[in-house]
Amino acid sequence: MNKKTKIGCSGALGAVLLLALLGSCDDDCPEGGTKTKKVPGPKVTVTATATATPKPPGSQIGEEITDAEEAAGRLGYRIDSHDASDKDADVEAGWKVCFEKVTLSKVGFGAVPDAAPCPDKDGGKIPWPTMPDLAHTGYNKAVSLLKKQKIDYELTIDSAYADETVDDYDVEDADGKGYTVCFQSLKSGKTVKGSPELTLHLVEGNACPAKKGTYKDPTLDPDYEAPETDDSSGGSGGSGGSDYDDSGSGGYEGDYDDSDQGGCPPGGCYNPCPPGGCTN
Repeated sequence: MNKKTKIGCSGALGAVLLLALLGSCDDDCPEGGTKTKKVPGPKVTVTATATATPKPPGSQIGEEITDAEEAAGRLGYRIDSHDASDKDADVEAGWKVCFEKVTLSKVGFGAVPDAAPCPDKDGGKIPWPTMPDLAHTGYNKAVSLLKKQKIDYELTIDSAYADETVDDYDVEDADGKGYTVCFQSLKSGKTVKGSPELTLHLVEGNACPAKKGTYKDPTLDPDYEAPETDDSSGGSGGSGGSDYDDSGSGGYEGDYDDSDQGGCPPGGCYNPCPPGGCTN
């Protein structure tokens, strides 16, 4: 006897649903027919940080070191200052910039004291100038020579003569023309360091005295002594003076004593005969 298998309604319905699910899967369905829903991940934002490059500070050569450092510092540079000479001294306020080296983030300044000339190269010797010979030189030419030597000095004007006056105002009013340097306080050939005081002794014109402080009018010198006069060529005092009276007979009166044995004075005697009588 053949047995027929009966499939209930509930079994048939389950089979239909299974087929529907299998038919709805695409290539994204995993093995087994179950589709996994994609969940978006968090967004990642990458930010590139750029390092800012400071603006060029501009040349600071010749500037005072403090001003140069402040100018570079305001632009964001790191500062490295040093002595530009071979002395390797600590840099001080008031020094001037001779050399500079600029990188992307740092500025190096080489400086020397303000009164010093800059070395030929960073770390070299300071080329101190020497004093030129200004004697018997026109004032304006003397100033040009000092400038050519790059000498920094504090100038005082004085007269070469002790009894004359020459000052700054006189020279300025004449624009330096007509004045000659006779003497200088700093010896020619001397090495000049810093800003020394320099006195120039001038004359108006070009007639310089033999030495500084000479009196142009020697009689104004407190030590002046008048030259002695020579009286040897004059007459003796006995025959002249107030005792002589030429209003009478031409003889002496009053002081003459005819008792003297010396004969008659010139001009005759009161006694017509000399002592001892007259000769026939």
